Amino acid sequence: MSISLKERIYEIYRTFSAGHLDQVADMFDERVDFISNAPVDVFPYLGHRIGRVQVMKALEAVHDEFSTVEYLPLKIIIDGQSAGVIVSIRLTQRTTRRLIRVFSAHFLQFKDNRIIEYRAFLDTLEAVQQVLGREFDLF
Repeated sequence: MSISLKERIYEIYRTFSAGHLDQVADMFDERVDFISNAPVDVFPYLGHRIGRVQVMKALEAVHDEFSTVEYLPLKIIIDGQSAGVIVSIRLTQRTTRRLIRVFSAHFLQFKDNRIIEYRAFLDTLEAVQQVLGREFDLF
């Protein structure tokens, strides 16, 4: 019995948040194209990754840096095998115990129930300020 794409997406975020990375690996295609729009100086594990092995190294680094990792899909829009997801992200930085809260937009393309393309956009200024623990005076 197959599950709906919406249920699969909820399962992906639940599994990642729980830290079950061995299960998460199976949710990505071997040749997945992964881009997370984030400054790599602050988030060196994000950026552009090709292939399941590279993506899993990035996701492992997220769990290494943060003791709490919660990704909660707030809105999912599906069109065929494509999905747009608005995600509330809550992280606790291991070294500082600082709570990080950001929203992100994820765009996923599926084939054979696995992610073949992943694009993420987030408010990088807000994320960087929270991770570094200081606000930037831009004006």
